[in-house]
Amino acid sequence: MIKSPKGLAVAKATLEKFRQVAALPYRLTAHGYEVVMITTRDSGRWILPKGWPIKGLKRHESAETEAMEEAGLIGSAAPKPVGRFTYIKQFPKRQEKVLVEVFPLAIERQLDDWQEKGQREVRFFNPVDAAALVSDAGVGDLILAFFVDLAKKKAAGTLKAPATEKAPTTSGKPDEDQASPSNSAVER
Repeated sequence: MIKSPKGLAVAKATLEKFRQVAALPYRLTAHGYEVVMITTRDSGRWILPKGWPIKGLKRHESAETEAMEEAGLIGSAAPKPVGRFTYIKQFPKRQEKVLVEVFPLAIERQLDDWQEKGQREVRFFNPVDAAALVSDAGVGDLILAFFVDLAKKKAAGTLKAPATEKAPTTSGKPDEDQASPSNSAVER
């Protein structure tokens, strides 16, 4: 048993049952940082790629997988979350509060084809626009705080800046690596 913020005893299994992971996918371009957002399949709200943890993968690896499946993004997620938020998930016969941990994902490239292509809109936004558009409460502040922290690290000289990304390829050919979320995942 653990204690909730209000001091109530809550079974740990219950809390873990409703925990998800999300990726905060970003890249550096010649115009500055961009964030990738996707729409939900049902209502078209703007969200971060998210889903349930995958058995056998670490939480940040599960976030990498969600970004690949939902937005075709290949990259490396940080092992430490930058924050968390909650939202209400609608199940067939009930609603439940879900805690989501958010892992920053440095985008290496975007696939030409992926599992949920055509089911969602995928778009690159500057961080301020992404923060304004995201529908889950608290996520906009989380996005802005992440980029403020990046700016502070850059100013202090402690940021390893990602390489500037070129425009995604549009060859129309499926990418041979599309089954793996990152190079590190291929080694697992």
